[in-house]
Amino acid sequence: TGFAPALRPAARAAVSRRCTAPIGGVSMAADTQKLKDFLDEAKALGKVRLIAQNDASVMEAIATLDGVFYATGGPKQLEYANIIDPKINLDLHLLLDGVGGCRFEQGVSRTPTRDPTYIVRMLGNDPDKVVLSIFLQWDKEPSDISKERVDAWGALKEKYGEKVTF
Repeated sequence: TGFAPALRPAARAAVSRRCTAPIGGVSMAADTQKLKDFLDEAKALGKVRLIAQNDASVMEAIATLDGVFYATGGPKQLEYANIIDPKINLDLHLLLDGVGGCRFEQGVSRTPTRDPTYIVRMLGNDPDKVVLSIFLQWDKEPSDISKERVDAWGALKEKYGEKVTF
């Protein structure tokens, strides 16, 4: 199928194999089905800027969530949400049990017009730790985001609330 054996797409109806003991400091109590539903609905956001950072680096990519799929892999056989797009060299694996929630934020762009930005901050099991930021990316020009995509962001916020627990 083109995917590494450990990260082949899981069957859609498969149930996540979960335990309640922490593995490598990651809580296994998250509601992964709610998270999967959220990520599937977030496809409506269209083109987004994905930003992940740690103490030493920041990595950004512009992509869509259209190709998100779920697979179990790695030495501990944990479940991940995956976005793989070889056209832009994107290979993102988000550990489902490492995401404890998300929050919606509106900011202000750095452009001269200071237009609003629309952000989903994916939170770790520590609700103060952001593990992935998802910004609505402009369509053509800086700060040019279609009303449909802003409405999709607002609909997700309305459905799930300003701060979500998974």
